[in-house]
Amino acid sequence: MTAAATGRDALAGTVARVTADVPGIAFLRPGLADLVRGPARTGAPRAAGRAPAGVRVTRASGAGPWEVDVQIVVRRDHRALTVARAVRDAVTAALAGTAPGAQVTVTVTNAL
Repeated sequence: MTAAATGRDALAGTVARVTADVPGIAFLRPGLADLVRGPARTGAPRAAGRAPAGVRVTRASGAGPWEVDVQIVVRRDHRALTVARAVRDAVTAALAGTAPGAQVTVTVTNAL
């Protein structure tokens, strides 16, 4: 794995952990592969060599800012806009030291 991929995976893991701690989050939106696989095969994303479901971290150029896309499912008893803003603020703060200027986008895909 390249240094860039390792850095990207570390950022994605940080984003997933920070997002899970925000009140009102039911879970990160699972990807198609996570839905198709059985629970015994999915395991931890890091162990499987995959980024956490619902988190995409990219960079347009080697020197440009990181672009972070977080897809969440919120709890029905919470206001989606408030939760999305809280996730964006928490992720931006968590990445301030390691990825300053990261552009964070949060999408609410469902409510449970």
